Amino acid sequence: MTSLALAWGILLAGAAFAPPVQAAVAPPTAVPALMVAGYSVDGATYSKWNVNRARLGNPISSKSCDATSCSQRFQKGHILWTQRTGAQMVLNYAIGARYSAAGWTRGYLGFPTGDEFGLTVRGGAVQNFQNGYVYWSPATGARVVTGAIKGYYAANRYERGFLGYPRSEEAAVRNGVRQDFEGGRVYWSGSTGTVSTTGGHIQTYYENKGGPESYLGMPAGPKTAWQGGYYQRFQGGVITWAQTTGPKSIDAGHFAAWSGDFGRYGWPTADTWKDAAGTHTQFEKGIITTGAPPVAAPGGPVYPFTGVTATEASVVLYGDSQLDGDSWSEQGARAMGFTDQAAHLAYGGMGYSTFSSWSGGTGWTAVEQGLLPFPGGTPGLVLVSMGGNDATTLKSDAQVIADSSALWAKLKLMYPQSRIVINGVMSRSDPSHDRRRHIDAVLAANAARQGVTFISVAGLASDANAQYLDSVHMSQAGHNAVAPLYTAKLAAALGR
Repeated sequence: MTSLALAWGILLAGAAFAPPVQAAVAPPTAVPALMVAGYSVDGATYSKWNVNRARLGNPISSKSCDATSCSQRFQKGHILWTQRTGAQMVLNYAIGARYSAAGWTRGYLGFPTGDEFGLTVRGGAVQNFQNGYVYWSPATGARVVTGAIKGYYAANRYERGFLGYPRSEEAAVRNGVRQDFEGGRVYWSGSTGTVSTTGGHIQTYYENKGGPESYLGMPAGPKTAWQGGYYQRFQGGVITWAQTTGPKSIDAGHFAAWSGDFGRYGWPTADTWKDAAGTHTQFEKGIITTGAPPVAAPGGPVYPFTGVTATEASVVLYGDSQLDGDSWSEQGARAMGFTDQAAHLAYGGMGYSTFSSWSGGTGWTAVEQGLLPFPGGTPGLVLVSMGGNDATTLKSDAQVIADSSALWAKLKLMYPQSRIVINGVMSRSDPSHDRRRHIDAVLAANAARQGVTFISVAGLASDANAQYLDSVHMSQAGHNAVAPLYTAKLAAALGR
């Protein structure tokens, strides 16, 4: 197998990394046929075999057909045909064996949509099927890549990217699945999408803590180089690493406050801990504490604000994972002159009525209980972006209306002189996002009743032809594409 794969790799050295998908081939009007070794080879099967005789050898059975497909066995493999996929070869090597173990044409991979071909990376090989790829390399063997992980693998340049070849197949973990690759481990869950951890201190620390089974839960963002070290978001917190302090697990809210003022705090020197006085994270130059008794104000306590003082040039961002990266929301705020992020409070999986372990509550209850590090002072703009997870978890309209009303009223008390703008639910225009567009409309109607400034973003992703990483999360390129359209809406809402 190795020498054959290497030979194919040389022939295909200039090919693109994506496995080719062959178009369906209709049976020709003039059907060629040939008797070979006592068996007839005809039609599309003949056309495929005639140019691949050396790879397939002679037929050793007659062609067998049912209502939708045909197959014929040869010395070195099979030719399988359907109207949709055309005639494709499955060879008697490692990929063919893995396909057979997966149930052949009746298994979850379906029919082949292209022939097995060699890859230029270490003499490997791949074959594309209706529902996944089968990859092979001498070091990893034959492995299936399918589903959302397949899409993530494709987005990261297949075997030519940092992941390399798959080393295992999907295995179930709490709330999702994982798959090991040469360059890291890829996780998928419905709440976080598809995210990888890469070899190194953060992955080792995460696995030692118990991985997805631990309080950290699933990864919720990629490992990111930052300030000479790294960080990676998880459902239950953030793992940071620096040469001087090593890996540490810190509260997601503390990370949001710290990352906005790194120079003030330095790197964390201990994992976040909780006691009767609140939640604490120790840094090289100071400590962040939340959950302490609230700040007293005329008429009663308002909120346990942090020591950060927001100004007219500040924006406070509060929402779900749509705020990850350089999001369309913050790009819009920046374009409007709000260049200081007094707080960037983004919690994966959270909605107005949907609980997130990152925040310790729902979008409303986490604020109600004073769990999140909102800054003091008077920010020029407060932007709220959530609701998508309420759509995913099928929260009732009545519940979303009640919780959004309570949150908006609380924010008005916290920032009585600030401009508060509520974003709707970012979505595409296709049927898969019907529920997201519905929640956007529910929030728009409620905002009108409450006298709150609201920006509908329903279908905006389609208007911008934005790129997605999975069914609900946009890539950074997607955020960049949406940002100009959103900025225009924000300018109108602010009367600019």
